[in-house]
Formats: sequence, C-alpha cells, structure tokens
Amino acid sequence: MTEEILRAESAIKAGDTRTGFEILRAFLAENPDSERAWWVMSGLVPSDQREHCLEQVLRINPQNHFAQDALEKLKQKEAQIPAEPEEASPTQQEPPTAGEPEGETYQAWHYLQRSAAYFTVLANKGIIYAETEPGMVSQVQEAVSRGNLPDALVKATRAIPYQKITRVRQIASSLRVYFKSVPKEDSLRVELPDVPTADKVMAGLKAKLGPEFVLTSTPVKQGYSLILSALLMLGSVGLTILFLWGAVEVKSGQAAATGSIRARFTISLLDFLGPLGVGIIGGILILLSLIVSVRLILRSSDIIELSRPD
Repeated sequence: MTEEILRAESAIKAGDTRTGFEILRAFLAENPDSERAWWVMSGLVPSDQREHCLEQVLRINPQNHFAQDALEKLKQKEAQIPAEPEEASPTQQEPPTAGEPEGETYQAWHYLQRSAAYFTVLANKGIIYAETEPGMVSQVQEAVSRGNLPDALVKATRAIPYQKITRVRQIASSLRVYFKSVPKEDSLRVELPDVPTADKVMAGLKAKLGPEFVLTSTPVKQGYSLILSALLMLGSVGLTILFLWGAVEVKSGQAAATGSIRARFTISLLDFLGPLGVGIIGGILILLSLIVSVRLILRSSDIIELSRPD
C-alpha cells in the first residue's frame, strides 16, 4: 500500500475526512488503477458519485464481493427514490463523514485483545473477519450499526462468500470456517469472546447458509487432555523434588564435597533460595499445573459442526 493511501486513511481515522478526500483525489489522478484507493474514496464521496467509485473498484477487481454488494444496494436505493434536481456541482459538495449508511444491516461481534480487536461480521453475501486497533472499536461499532463497514477503519480483512463455505466447526469459543479455494480447501480461524457469542454466530451462519446446512454435535475424546494433564502434574512434581534435593545438598555441603552438583550458577541459585524458597516455588508450579489441568479437562466436551449431510 502506498504512503498516500496510508496518509489518507490516517486522516479519516482522525476524523479529518476533507484531508483524506483531497489526498485520495490527487492520488487517483495519477493512479487510476488502485482498487483500495477507489474503495476508500467510495465511502467519502456523495451518493451520486459513489456508484462511479464502486464501478472503478469492480473494473480493477471484478471479484470484489463487497463492492458488488454495495453497488447492488446503491442501485436498489436509487430505483426506489425519485431523482431530485442537483443543487451543486460535485466539486462544490462537501465530502460526507466516513461510514455513511449504505442501507445494509450487519450482524457483528468483536473480540478484544490488548494489541488488537477482531470483528466477525455476517453481511449479505459473506462472513467478514477484520482486525482493527482497540481504540477504534467504538467507531467501527457505530459504522456497522448504520450498515457500513468502513475500509479505512479496519485492516487485515478476510472475506468469505457464503456460496464458498463448505462447513463450519465450533470448539468452545473458537470457530473454524472451511471454504472452497484453489487448489484445495482452505480455512479461517475466528476467535470470539465466549461460548454464547460463538453459538450466536453459528446460528447466524446457519440462517445465512440455508436449510441444507445442519448442526451436529460430536463428543471430544478426553484422552489427550488427560494425558497432557498427567504429564504437567508429574513434570511439576518431579522438578520440585529434584530442586528440593539439590537445595538440601547445597545447604548441607554435600554438593561441594561429593560433586553431585557442579554448575556454579545452580549451586549459587539453590544456596540463595534454600529448601524453603524452592518448596514455595515448587508449590506454586504444582498449583499452576493443577489449574491448567482442570481447565483442559473441563473445556468444551463437544465439537459443533455446521455442514451439509452426506
């Protein structure tokens, strides 16, 4: 992505749509084949110019499903509303605020992490998984509630048309969306904040995919979880016993006399901690292993899958 587009998007994020508009207009004058620039511009210009921007996006990339969807909605809206006399030329009109309503209703959920926020959006033609900055969540939510997913506010966007989805698998609060791709089936992992939210997304996907897709539930084998839990507990207990023995050896002077522990750093560390310090650290390690083991065992016991019956 060029520096000019990044500058325009930064200005739009900051609320300065006029500067973003001017940067994009100058950029497109010299780079008329920039798909992203036309797409961002389509969210800034008045509605009577938006169709031209979307047509340019599709000229460059006919497979842009979001431009197809937006253009279809725009034409439907124009067909329902009688044309009014134009009061000012396009060059005299003010560019509207980014995220102007498009007449579409999205279902959207977000999953917030420290460094990023992830939006899962069910649109008319596909599922969208987009990343944004945590500080932009409220702005994206507001735009989505008005029927618009502003390209300038999100990044790392993945979009999968419903007709390409072959199946969806849910384990706890995580979804894996499988879809047709070349040369083989591909998948997208979708993270959600909790299980109830993941259930809602699955229900929304079922409604979008149609009655030929059915939900099935398969119990997860707990063998691997039990084995991993046992290894964690045995490992933490074993390490604690080993270091306790070493601390006693150092404390009693046997380590120096017999050479049972030769590494100077280990001897210094065990001498500093002593048996009591090693016991406390070992107890904390065992407790953490126990917590992890319990979470592994108690995690979702079912795999929910949305697919077509064989």
